[in-house]
Amino acid sequence: MNWHNFPFVNVSVNQAFAEFTKQALVAVIYFVTLCFSSWVSNHLETVAQSSAIFLPAGVKLAFFIIFPIRFWPILWFSSRLYAAYIGMFYNDAWHFDLLHGFWQEATYMIIVHCFKESRWPPKIDANTGVISIVLLATSTAAIKWFLFASAFEFTTWLVGKQLLQYQLNMTLGDLTGTLLVAPILLSIKASYKHKITLNNYLLVIALLALTIVYLAAYIHRPDLYSLLRLFSLLPILWFSYKFATTGAILSALLSNSLIVVQAGIQQDATNTYISQLFILANSITGLLIGTATNELKLKNAELQQSNEQLSQLLAKNKQLAKRMVTIQEDERKYLSQELHDELGQNLTALKTDLAVLSLSQQNSNNSIIATLRENAKAMYDSVYQIMHHLRPRELDELGLEHALKNGKLKSLLNKADIEYQTNLDINSTLADEHQTAIYRICQEAVTNCIKHSSASQLLVQLSVNKQAIDLIIKDNGEQVRNNAESGGYGLLFIEERVLALGGKCSFDTQDGFAIKVSF
Repeated sequence: MNWHNFPFVNVSVNQAFAEFTKQALVAVIYFVTLCFSSWVSNHLETVAQSSAIFLPAGVKLAFFIIFPIRFWPILWFSSRLYAAYIGMFYNDAWHFDLLHGFWQEATYMIIVHCFKESRWPPKIDANTGVISIVLLATSTAAIKWFLFASAFEFTTWLVGKQLLQYQLNMTLGDLTGTLLVAPILLSIKASYKHKITLNNYLLVIALLALTIVYLAAYIHRPDLYSLLRLFSLLPILWFSYKFATTGAILSALLSNSLIVVQAGIQQDATNTYISQLFILANSITGLLIGTATNELKLKNAELQQSNEQLSQLLAKNKQLAKRMVTIQEDERKYLSQELHDELGQNLTALKTDLAVLSLSQQNSNNSIIATLRENAKAMYDSVYQIMHHLRPRELDELGLEHALKNGKLKSLLNKADIEYQTNLDINSTLADEHQTAIYRICQEAVTNCIKHSSASQLLVQLSVNKQAIDLIIKDNGEQVRNNAESGGYGLLFIEERVLALGGKCSFDTQDGFAIKVSF
């Protein structure tokens, strides 16, 4: 039987081979990275077999954070292979024991897994993730050198305070190495699929400039090293602000590299402890400020996007409002014309017929005809008022300026014993929509003034030029009472008219009541 004839077998074999290749590649990369970081750490020893900055701890933590749990067995295998290699390096004897330190490694993996599955998983693009990295690094280092101290050979020749001092040194070395290396590896993983942009080139140029400044200052004046170390946090702050998390990590690596190199050259334990503290301060501060800046930029980008969407919605709403007002005016104009042509003419004919009938029967006192004449006149006046409300004919026949000065508004105010003044300065042609809006606003203001104020004067001031249209309507009434009858709909109507044409509207109740409109 030819098993290759079954597609699922081929798929399974291909998937298995691909997975095996990935596992093998990860194992090789992990082993090589451990060996290289161990070689660097060996040159930073200030006490025999006690690395002041143990970089493999950072490599290990980063790999366990980056890769999913299915890669952890091969990482464990590579770790034991690395331990055998270190044993041969120190003792000239190859000893590979897969189960050595089983419980220590299992506990290490459980801790990392708990952090990865927690509410705040370790990552470098959020403050909570950075805090999680720091806590995870501290936890793994402390558990390694305190809870499982009895599993290591140095406990046979170190006791009491010496053992505690050794544990503290090794914990601090692991923590320093972790916060020095892990953010770099996590950053490489996070930016693996990102495209190179101008911002990246600027970051590279800025890092090169900082490197030149560091090297020039250190080579020219080696005695300035303490000063350089003291101020190493300043460029990290600037890079964090300018380039967010990536700038913070790379600038911290550059500053810490200078500290690491100097620590390796001097081989002084006291100076190394101080260097460790500077490395921790630089790494943690850079990460926190970098991620805070990154989150702030993301929030600003989201806010800007929301503002753009709101602006688009506002523009769309203005167009809809403008369209609604236009349709409303067209409909009112149509209804007004229909009332004038149909009902208005019929009422005029009725009034004429009643007048003729009254003359033909002038010798007889017919109260019914007189009543009909009064009713017909009242109906005609009502229709005329409705026609004027729907579409002021004087605006179409006389124009805006004459309609405001000598039209219906003036007669209404005169009947209410309110002095009417106009100050019109029209130096540019107005669009029909603006003329209609201005007249409607004045119409509504006059209605409000008559019904809801105790004013004795009303002023309409209009200024029109090529740049702007400014309208001010002001009376000397004590107040405008938006009671239940009016409901405040008049002022709302004015605001909608103004917003529909992209203008601004404000109301002022000082020394009377004023409406200020600008387009």
